[in-house]
Amino acid sequence: MIGMAKLRLKTLKINNNSSKTIGECYSEYMDYCKSIGLRQATLVSKQRFYTYELLKHVSADDEIGIITQKKIQGWINSMIDYGYKGNTYQTFVIKLKAFLTYCFTREYLNEYEIKIPNVVLEKKEIYTEDELKKLLKKPDLDTCLVGDYRSFATVSFLVGAGCRSTTLLNVRVKDIDFKKEMILFAHMKTKRQVNVPLSKSLKLILKDYIETMNLKNEDILFPKLDGTKMSYDTLHENLVNYFKHCKVKMRGVNTFRNTFATMFVRNGGDIYRLKLLLGHSNIKTTERYVNLLPIDFKDDLLQYNPLDILNKKKNGTSKMKIKK
Repeated sequence: MIGMAKLRLKTLKINNNSSKTIGECYSEYMDYCKSIGLRQATLVSKQRFYTYELLKHVSADDEIGIITQKKIQGWINSMIDYGYKGNTYQTFVIKLKAFLTYCFTREYLNEYEIKIPNVVLEKKEIYTEDELKKLLKKPDLDTCLVGDYRSFATVSFLVGAGCRSTTLLNVRVKDIDFKKEMILFAHMKTKRQVNVPLSKSLKLILKDYIETMNLKNEDILFPKLDGTKMSYDTLHENLVNYFKHCKVKMRGVNTFRNTFATMFVRNGGDIYRLKLLLGHSNIKTTERYVNLLPIDFKDDLLQYNPLDILNKKKNGTSKMKIKK
């Protein structure tokens, strides 16, 4: 009795909650995330993390107390040993920390420090021009499958608009303004609506696509065959099949966004216009993004070098003449 009297109430509560399973806690966590208004895409991401990442290390029926600081360190080290990319295990810890912070505040666990690993971010991958030419070759409408034609239009949209996959999946036919040549992105990561220019090439492709697929104004632009909204997993699976058909290596849906940004800058576009097209709320985000793209600015920067320009004006040639 004396021992019970001296036991801290918080410790007692944590001991009483320690029998809660990881599955129960994560279900509560998801309900909480939904109640505070997190975006649907964020909720899906958190659920995918639980299903496909966290449950690789623990069981849903394990008690929450099994997740210790030492275990987390072991998970990170094993990912490093297996050759996982830095941003992969960094993202894992960020998502795990968000869940465990919820558990700490509910006193399901004694709080401990969770450090986000420092990693050197690697250059983003892009699709080459040769790969894009294969993917952007219009299928023969008399012989191709509906799915292949839709995937061709999808790839064209991703290359021509540079949007995220979640934005793409929410675009409706009415969001394409062919007269003003603008596209409305109503579902953005920043929860803002953004209007971006509709390229001439994409305009022609979408007009034919909408007419061929007999889509109406309120319809999803890239739906499933039954007309309903497509999930990310379905989009990914469809594109994997299309890539195989085109004999191109699939390196992710959002690699198209990297490709768009890279080609935009290589073709002379500036970072401020790119910020608007990518829908970034802060130019620093665009700066970090561009720094991770496989772009060599040397030739572009050299053409603006003051010394070279002055000597060109002076001598009328690109080479300096030395008087003897």
